[in-house]
Order: sequence, then structure tokens, then C-alpha cells
Amino acid sequence: MIGQRPAFPGGIKLAMPPRVDADTVVRQMPFAPLLRLPLKQHAGAAPVAVVRAGDEVLRGQLLARAEADTAVPLHAPASGRVLGIGKQSDGAGGTVGVIELAPLPGDTQEPTRGRAFDPDRDDADELLAAIRETGIVGLGGQGEPTHLRLARARQRGTRFLVINGIEGEPGFARVPALLARHGADVLIGARCLGKVLGLRQPVLALEEPDAAAARAMLAESSDRTLPILEVLPPRYPQGAAELLLRTLAGRGIEGCPAFSADQAVVFSLATVAEIGRLLRHGLTMTDQLITLAGDGLREAGNYRVPLGTPVGFALAQAGALAELDRVLVGGPMRGRALGSLDRPMVKGATGFVALAGNQQARLPEAMACIRCGDCVAACPLQLHPAEMGLLARRGEVQAMVDHWHLERCFECGCCAYVCPSHIPLVQMFASAKGQWRRAQASAAEGAA
Repeated sequence: MIGQRPAFPGGIKLAMPPRVDADTVVRQMPFAPLLRLPLKQHAGAAPVAVVRAGDEVLRGQLLARAEADTAVPLHAPASGRVLGIGKQSDGAGGTVGVIELAPLPGDTQEPTRGRAFDPDRDDADELLAAIRETGIVGLGGQGEPTHLRLARARQRGTRFLVINGIEGEPGFARVPALLARHGADVLIGARCLGKVLGLRQPVLALEEPDAAAARAMLAESSDRTLPILEVLPPRYPQGAAELLLRTLAGRGIEGCPAFSADQAVVFSLATVAEIGRLLRHGLTMTDQLITLAGDGLREAGNYRVPLGTPVGFALAQAGALAELDRVLVGGPMRGRALGSLDRPMVKGATGFVALAGNQQARLPEAMACIRCGDCVAACPLQLHPAEMGLLARRGEVQAMVDHWHLERCFECGCCAYVCPSHIPLVQMFASAKGQWRRAQASAAEGAA
């Protein structure tokens, strides 16, 4: 299969570091003195706070109730005292409510446990409701409420479930940690999703560096409904759901009937593992498994971080260097520079890259486009990054949308990676999309 013609155009082959034992280690992050919890940590409506300043809460206790269909509840990441409910920027020109929580020093921080769920015992509707009540959202970077995606997939009669075990960013190592440390959770989570969707056997897709760990996880289980393992040769950005489905639909998967991309739904391995962990132990979502990477950290690796932890506190626990220059939200291909280290960890975060000052100094300056076409050849969606880049510089955002399908770009970074002129195309496209969305919102308000 490795010699097959790729199922999608473009893309790049990155030099992937070999897996090491440290990739499977997950360290527990201590509690920061102050946790700041935005009420809206997902796509959709914000939950409504049910606590007030001065309230003492237990770890896992409900802080905000989901009233709208598109909302998920928010739970206390630590036992402590609610200091107040304030406001902070949402990063898009608006504000969002924030609960400030001070963990109690010396508390055991034992989580509150509710009813445990079992896909062999509980029916599909019970499992779907339980998934919502845990507060979980997509942990592959999109942050959409998981219960909504499942409900839509049920409505349209989805026939195949794909578990995406491909790292979204080079240098991140959540996949080997999940396979090695949370194998039982992955398998339980897969069965829960299968029960909700009325499907029996999902496909677990991952790339070659993680194949051995996946086979070891499956070999340890006696479950007869184990996922079908499909190992793909490394190719970035193969982990994007649209591209992964296109790749899998074009391959002959042993034990799986042929299917088209519109017949399947994709959930990240992290989401599946978290569903299994929360449901089988009767827990709610109070922390997040993330990767802290980069040459600006002495103790880079995987950490389980309480929600609301300031990024600066987390980086300090990972041994941030004094000469830290820049921190990226996300990885080196798709990440954006973080404006403040006071930003709290939220649901859906995948990782942060801390860059030392000497690394930043080596980045070359952008030059004029030479029309070489390398970015066009690298784009996995067959867009025209060079033309869009020229329009972005002229501020012609509407033309980028109308004629060059700007909204389809998912900012994988392939175009910027191969650009010999070092033009920051991804940042330009992200900014243009932000302008376009704000213009659309203003037009809708004017029409109303």
C-alpha cells in the first residue's frame, strides 16, 4: 500500500523524531494558586454559572449548567473557593464570563465520582446523555461539543466510525502516551461511541511510528469488537479529518467493507480515550492531556493539566528557560504566537511550543513572492496560496473568499513551510478569515 498513489494532492513528508520511552510518560501538573475558567470553552453556547463568589466547591462539582442544546457543563478542576465571576477577552473582539477558583492548599483533591457507565449495560441514549454531562468536547483541536457531533452522526445514519490516532502536529506525542497509558480507556470509549452510533467495529488509523504501541494495546485485550487497525505511511497533514477519510476510503481495509467519506465520522484518539476514562470511572472533565514542547523547556513532554491553569505556570513547571522568546498555541506547523502567558488552559487544547530566544533569531525575514508555485503544489486542498497571499497583502478579503475559496483553508501550514520567500501565509490567511467573519457578523446585525 505504501507505493499507492496518495489519496490527496500536496502535503509534505516531515522528518519525524523516533519514538522514545519518554513519549509514553504523562506527568501530573500541580494546581496553580489561581485557576481562571472561561464559561465558554467550546463551539456553541456558554453554560450558565450556578456558583457565586465565596462558594466552596469540590473537585468535579458542577460550576456552570448547560441550558442550550449547544452547551456543555463546566466542572470544578479542583476543590477550592470561588473568588468571583469576571470577564475576559474571547480573542475575537468580545468578552466571556470567567469563574475564578482558588484551590484549597493541603486538600486531597479527590475527585467527585458519580455513576459509572458501561456500554454492555447502558443503552445508547443513556450513554449519549452521560457523554454530554461529563462536559467533554472534541480534543483534536476543534472544541465542538462531542454530544452534538454524535447526535448529528446518528441522524444521518453514519455507517463507519474512524478513530484518528495521527498526531496533528510534528513534535507532539499524545498518541503514544494514550496508547500506552490509556489503552483500556481507548477501547471502552470506542465501544461507547459504537453503541451510541449503532456500529460494531471502528477503524483505528495511525501512522507507522505508533503502530507497535497500537498492536500491543490491542493484543492485551480479549474484546471481540476491537478496532480494525489501519497503519498509514507518515505524511502531513494526513491527520486532518477530511484528508484522513479520503485516504481511508481509497484504500482496501481488511475486514472493513468499502465506504465513502460522507458515510463516516471521525473522532480523535484523545476524545475517545477521555470518553472511556470519564464514563467508566464516573468522572467529569476537569483536566486536559497536553504536550509541552520546544527548546525553551527543560522538561518537555506530556502533562495532565487542570483546566484553568495559566500557561505561564504550566511552562514554569516544565522548566521554562529564562530567555524564553515566544510561545505558540498549537504546534510548529499550525501554531500561533500567544499574546499573554496568563491565558488559561481550556478544553480542546492540544499543546504549546516554547521557543528560546536563540531559535527565534534564526528565523529568516519574509521576501517578495517569486511565483514559483511550490505552495500550490504543497496545498492538500488544491487551493492557490500564492494568489491568496497577494490578495491578502492588498486587503482584498472578499475576493479571496469569492474566487479562491479562503474558507476551505484549514491552515495546515504546508504552503508556508515550502515557501522559499518565507512568507507567513498561514498567519495572513487566518487574519483574512477573521476579517471576513467579522464583516459577515456586522452585515447580519445590520440586516436585523
